[in-house]
Amino acid sequence: MDFTLIITVALAAAIIVIILMLVAIIVYQRWRIGEKNAALGRFIQENIELLDKLNNKHS
Repeated sequence: MDFTLIITVALAAAIIVIILMLVAIIVYQRWRIGEKNAALGRFIQENIELLDKLNNKHS
């Protein structure tokens, strides 16, 4: 078999694997950011509700 063909196929396979890994990392990070944003949203909403209760108690 031709040596350059083997090298070409190996490099192509390596590039495809690297691209797939980068896509998987991006998808995972976007999922984590979404989860953190949802938790932060719940935290902010709870604080707003507590602030409203505190303001209504003193009014």
